[in-house]
Amino acid sequence: MERWQPVSVLSNIRRGEVAGVRIGGHEVVLWREDAQAATLHAWEDRCPHRGMRLSFGFVRDDALGCLYHGWQFGGAARCRLIPAHPRVRVPASIHVRTYTVREHAGLAWVSMEGAEDFPHRQADWPEHAQPVRTVHVHAPVGQVRHAVGLAPDGGMAWHGPVGLAVHEPVAGQAMLHVVRAADGPSALTLSHWAERLRDAVEGGVQTAPVMAELAAGATA
Repeated sequence: MERWQPVSVLSNIRRGEVAGVRIGGHEVVLWREDAQAATLHAWEDRCPHRGMRLSFGFVRDDALGCLYHGWQFGGAARCRLIPAHPRVRVPASIHVRTYTVREHAGLAWVSMEGAEDFPHRQADWPEHAQPVRTVHVHAPVGQVRHAVGLAPDGGMAWHGPVGLAVHEPVAGQAMLHVVRAADGPSALTLSHWAERLRDAVEGGVQTAPVMAELAAGATA
């Protein structure tokens, strides 16, 4: 799983939406087409024209548009329209760098290396998971992974009906992603619980009592 990073809960990237994330200091834009059968994409968060972040852009007609000069990039990451020169045939060399992305267990997973071998669902993972929220933690990623019971090469840690995943946006910080099975605690309950865990980690206090709430089902 080390080649696949859980970078966002899927509720942050609905149809026609754009979101910027960081993976080990690299800026990545996630976006979903606005068609009925919308595809999720993960690209380098930089327009090849002037370097503007594409995560500031917009989705229109199944393309991601740059906010600066409106250049539009289709699902294959090639530029398909330059508004200032609408009749010009855009060279195929104008394109955005792409990354491999998968949707699984309520999360968006990205491989910076273009890996295709996304692991199958593990036996103890619920068949379906609902995204809850992502919490930014000002602490090293190893510390957060240890707190939630994630092995160094583990992708997710399930505590009953609650799934937890972690990735490092930049050195010294972590993003904690929370999902739930259909029979799990409510999203609001888990959201408050995630905040308590974040506060415990950042405050340098024992996290075991907060984690014990999941085992006891007492996350209210």
